[in-house]
Amino acid sequence: MRTSRFHRSVALLGGGLALLLSGGLLAAPPDPFAGNNTLYPPDKDWPHGFRTSNYDYPQQAPGARWLQQPRPRGALTLQSAPAYVAAVKRFIEKDLSGLVNEPLKWTPQQAGWYDMPWGGQGNPLPNGEAIDPGSGREALLGSYTGQILQPEAYPSLPPKVAFQNHAVVYYNDVAAAQLGKIWRDPFHPDLKAAQFPEGSMVVKVEAATLNEEQWPVLKGSSVSYVFRPPVAGGSNPPTAVVTPMRFLQMAVRVKDKEAAPETGWVFIAFAYDAGSSGKTVWERAVPVGAMWGNDPEFAREKDGGQGRLRQTWVSPTIPPFIKDGLGWGGRLAGPLDLGIRHNAVTVSGVRYGKGDAGLRASSCVSCHSSAQYPFVANLYPSPNMSFPPEGQQFLLFDPGSAQWAQWFQNRPGNKALSGKNHQAIVGTDYDMMLTFALMRANGSADTDSFIRRPIAGH
Repeated sequence: MRTSRFHRSVALLGGGLALLLSGGLLAAPPDPFAGNNTLYPPDKDWPHGFRTSNYDYPQQAPGARWLQQPRPRGALTLQSAPAYVAAVKRFIEKDLSGLVNEPLKWTPQQAGWYDMPWGGQGNPLPNGEAIDPGSGREALLGSYTGQILQPEAYPSLPPKVAFQNHAVVYYNDVAAAQLGKIWRDPFHPDLKAAQFPEGSMVVKVEAATLNEEQWPVLKGSSVSYVFRPPVAGGSNPPTAVVTPMRFLQMAVRVKDKEAAPETGWVFIAFAYDAGSSGKTVWERAVPVGAMWGNDPEFAREKDGGQGRLRQTWVSPTIPPFIKDGLGWGGRLAGPLDLGIRHNAVTVSGVRYGKGDAGLRASSCVSCHSSAQYPFVANLYPSPNMSFPPEGQQFLLFDPGSAQWAQWFQNRPGNKALSGKNHQAIVGTDYDMMLTFALMRANGSADTDSFIRRPIAGH
């Protein structure tokens, strides 16, 4: 990989920080472009290579090839959405099918996709003597640790044990050119550049730490590995182990104001269907649906517009376990997104216990609508920033209330969810990765107000 002028300047900056700490290095200097958390398994446990990060952003904005592709034109509708989703999958197949089919061989450098800075470096454990193995990006795949999901989240076909999902996130060349503008000075990002151009794409690929016997829905899926602590825990401090997992979900975001004139983004979810006739894992990744708005006209109704939505299309052929995970009012959410929360309690005292159907409380667009800087609103419609693991008590606003409805509006990406008149806080264009990166950069520049560690969200 060539070294750009952008990265040479960053290397000099990092070297200066290291010199300041030399002669008694107490802690690693903040590294915006760390590839991972520096924790590696013993050679005997991992004979394969390691996926390196790609920060070599294009120096000039490339043409947005997606905008020239054959696809349904105009604002999306329930009728045109299936063809749009199919066109997106065809468009990214050459670059990303290998990430799904053969994850141990795929590299972002070869595919021409890119990473977000400020996510690789790990956090120290409380004892200050080691790195938290659940933090930062792990070294095998460059993945982020996701949520622990309980069997009750999938009543149609529950897995035998709780599991965790791990995800990788990549940006196409159009989006990456903008990242280069935002992070020209990685310790003083340009907030005015925090809006992505048309044709930007962001892809998140996720896998579950289960085998086929533990959950038959994963039969025949591709296998990858992460170096993370096991779900069951068992050691203090936690210890990472090489953990196998199987592909289950792919989420794609497309910046396309023609298709999504109110939000600017089309959110698409695919999920692995073991019963599909596809010959490869990529082909068996079937559309869950698409979402290009929050259907805000139903945001004050308790059922969220169930059965009447016009800005979410859900495939009628998805397996029941995927339908289990749809969001509020049937809005789009993938099977790993926790669109439903169990053991929730609302501010008025209504409880949704562990054993019932839970509370459908989120969606792809509503979750990402909380992308803003500083990060001062929950991913879910909640009065606080607590984000408990699934199954633990979670305080939420009442569905259909004025507070709840704030998460289910259609806003352009430069308009934040929070702040007086939505102007006091910077909207980060529906990009949670950018929000988390800005928060870490803020802390590393000795401006510790509003610092929050990234949460294991979706």
